[in-house]
Amino acid sequence: MSIVIELICLYPNNYLSESLTMTGSLQDKSLKGGFKFPWPFPSGKPSAFYRFKSYLAMSFVGILSKSMFVGGVNKMVVKNKDTFMKVLKDRSRPLITVANHRCNIDDPLMFALMTRREFADTLDHQRYTLTAHNICFTKQSHTTLFSLGRCVPCVRGEGVNQKGMDFCLEKMEQDNAWIHIFSEGKVVEEPGRFKWGVGRLVNECSKPPLILPIWIEGMNKVWPNHPPYYPRFGNTVNVFIGDVIDTKDWLKQLKNEDKESGRKKMTDLIQRSLYTLGEKSGCLPIGSADLVESNDHSRKKYYK
Repeated sequence: MSIVIELICLYPNNYLSESLTMTGSLQDKSLKGGFKFPWPFPSGKPSAFYRFKSYLAMSFVGILSKSMFVGGVNKMVVKNKDTFMKVLKDRSRPLITVANHRCNIDDPLMFALMTRREFADTLDHQRYTLTAHNICFTKQSHTTLFSLGRCVPCVRGEGVNQKGMDFCLEKMEQDNAWIHIFSEGKVVEEPGRFKWGVGRLVNECSKPPLILPIWIEGMNKVWPNHPPYYPRFGNTVNVFIGDVIDTKDWLKQLKNEDKESGRKKMTDLIQRSLYTLGEKSGCLPIGSADLVESNDHSRKKYYK
């Protein structure tokens, strides 16, 4: 996604239109009943022309994302970047990156952490990311643009067996693809329980994926979640890259679980890895991972 495409999609006419409402991100309430357009990704191997269009879209996104941090207008500080680049270049296994979601455009801005050369060198292995259908796929033109940027339609309420999840699993199986997912399911101001889709991706992939948790702090200062919507400058975004997790051991632990139980427990393990990273980075109070896991609805008072 690019900032320009994001703006086109989030504000197709007038962002004050009565058809839009704020829930951490803008939603088109008219889009009920699921994804309405033909599936935007080619079946089988993409043609050279399709790949060219996709590379062009992603490169444009990358340039726009970098522009938000060029010349000191904003600053991005990345911890443990070498781990991210190393695992990204490893094409032997599927990769799932999981991040907290505090800003409408965490993706793509967080990937401004890559230099132009690093981005170019990994262009054919850039992420697919699950994206809300009622925000980014409200028109055919938006659907085409976002899919070229490797955004995959995800319909809230359709569960873990919807087409977008099937597509991501297929890419993992066929191409050892990189999937980026905000498992909290939407932009939130505090940690919440993960959706089970990420558990399905791990448990049902024949090749045990690598998991990399990423904690983002301060992106909502660069692009606010509430009106007026325009970029802010003079802010620092911290991106904390966690340690790579080989899911082979987790899968062994859960091999005797039934499908639903195994999916939930795998999701809980991934959830804990991200919120533990948030604690270690000093962005969450110690004990946050335990509080979320206990599903304590009184935890709001615990967070700043």
